[in-house]
Amino acid sequence: MKPGGILSSTIEACPFGAVVFIESLGVIVLANSEVERMFGYGHDELIGQTIDILVPTILREPEGEDSAPISALSQICNVKKRKLTASRKDGGKFQVEIGLNPIRYEGRPLAIAVITDISERTRIECVQRGFITTVSHELRTPLTSIAGALSLMIQNVASTIPAPAARLLTIAYANSQRLVQLVNGIVDMENIESGKVVFAMKRVDIRPMAEAAIEANRIYAEARGVRIRMAHTAVDGEIRSDPDWLLQAIGNLVSNAVKFSPAGEEVVVAITKRDSGVRIEVRDRGCGIPDAFKPRIFEKFAQADSTDTRTQGGAGLGLSIVKQIVTRLGGEVGFDDAPGGGTIFHVDLPASEHNEAPVPEVADAPSVAVQ
Repeated sequence: MKPGGILSSTIEACPFGAVVFIESLGVIVLANSEVERMFGYGHDELIGQTIDILVPTILREPEGEDSAPISALSQICNVKKRKLTASRKDGGKFQVEIGLNPIRYEGRPLAIAVITDISERTRIECVQRGFITTVSHELRTPLTSIAGALSLMIQNVASTIPAPAARLLTIAYANSQRLVQLVNGIVDMENIESGKVVFAMKRVDIRPMAEAAIEANRIYAEARGVRIRMAHTAVDGEIRSDPDWLLQAIGNLVSNAVKFSPAGEEVVVAITKRDSGVRIEVRDRGCGIPDAFKPRIFEKFAQADSTDTRTQGGAGLGLSIVKQIVTRLGGEVGFDDAPGGGTIFHVDLPASEHNEAPVPEVADAPSVAVQ
């Protein structure tokens, strides 16, 4: 017996896209009028056909069109929020996002598929990527030149000009650096999210990597009156990672800890062994993270308090980039309230596999650390 009645009326009222009910092997047993509008088929042309008349690759494993067909409803229901190319009756192609979930109707196992046309979203994302490319080429180079010129002026003429003028030069240089960091951070984030970055995984000694991140932030910390040190109990260990991007991630955590630590305090970097790898911890001595902000701490441009952000500097990209990098490296990042005040951010990374195959070097490398 085909689903109908109340069920059919319900999916007609769904405001979120095309809805299809399928049974074993992907046979369509019910579809709403949005499916007909989106794909150009009549109702009778859809019922009894398999769902791959609409989305040709949905009944195959995610690896590609040449992979083995899915042969059971349980496998079909493993599809969650996949982006695929759909086909209209007239042969036109467009991008969709599809999710499937199992249900039971009158004792029969079925799956409900929700298909959303994301053509416009895809177009906007392409425009966004084009804008980011323009930013990287048209803004990053002149900003770097401006920052370099201001730095040379401060070194060579600051002592020979009136103090107010020297102060203005220093302010201009500091703000040019912030702009360079912001542009680099946006470019790095876009490259990672769009999949343009290929990580060159290799065996990495973690302690020298953490020490390099500390040294990279030493001058920044001294300017803020904050000390940075490696914990006396820090161990060494070998992990499998991309050294350039790992340095970027650890460096961002260290600079973030320095930024939110009061003058006179210290940031401590610790390394401990874990069952499946190593944990890197970065502790600050700040005021901690407000409970209401904790769920958003790794979001792009997330900032707990705009007034505090203006005081501390930064655009809210650093931790988001850390999250993206660590996830791509096969690790996990999180944080805890530190005993006595402050926050401890931690990164868990898998140990190196001794029999791993060599990976060719890749030119993609991160920009400077984003605060």
